[in-house]
Amino acid sequence: MIEDRKILVRLNKCIEKNRSVATVTVVKAEGSTPRGVGSTMLVDEEGNLIEGTIGGGILEEKAKRDAVDCIRHKKSTLIDYDLDRSSRNGNVLPMICGGKVSLFIKVYISQEELIVAGAGHIAEKLCKIAHILGYSITVLDSRKERLTKELFPNVGNLIHGDIVDNINNLDINKNTYIVIATHGHKFDQDVLEAVVRSNAKYIGMIGSLNKIKTCFNNLMEKGFTEEELSKVYTPIGLDLGGESPEEIALAIMAEIQAVKYGKDAPYLYKSR
Repeated sequence: MIEDRKILVRLNKCIEKNRSVATVTVVKAEGSTPRGVGSTMLVDEEGNLIEGTIGGGILEEKAKRDAVDCIRHKKSTLIDYDLDRSSRNGNVLPMICGGKVSLFIKVYISQEELIVAGAGHIAEKLCKIAHILGYSITVLDSRKERLTKELFPNVGNLIHGDIVDNINNLDINKNTYIVIATHGHKFDQDVLEAVVRSNAKYIGMIGSLNKIKTCFNNLMEKGFTEEELSKVYTPIGLDLGGESPEEIALAIMAEIQAVKYGKDAPYLYKSR
């Protein structure tokens, strides 16, 4: 009972921190097995044991690898293991227990997060589309009058103040997508400098070719490499045509979706 509570507490903390994890639970046990039905462990996307155990040893190590594979494919599953190393059929592990175990691997996938630096008209439209697609959204701006629930009704995190300072305090990981579109492009370079070395899945920046060239040259003078800057999607969006805020927002979100699913698409950044 205490072990179950610990697993639930750690699972809730992982969900709150938007981490991808999986619970591995013994749902059937026949013969001699390391642990019985109901035994559970919590595993992260790198195969680290966060809490609990299903008995240790070869079974637990194999189950952790299988949990990582399930998280990677975003799919829960039931797996049967034969613990008799003399068996010829099925998912056989080299153990002397002689029993059989069925494990249910339940996957909890972290939610993709969209961070928008700048609360302009394009950001308004972009956030509406991102909300429909299920993203967790954060918008940052130094203009308090722009950060309102009337303009951004579906944004869970509106952050007012210095954009660079605030974005440095956010947790940016491989499930994070960043769009840089500050007011008048005033802080675009500073924001890009703050995030370009992060683990973000996507970094896109609005701007003309001349602005991009100037920005990149300035950053290279500060020690950033062409390889680091090459991962920035700028000019931002797919080449869909249209110049209205709605059309630009659609092109940006389409690009993010293409990056998310690893699809080739008519990216505007390839023209620079």
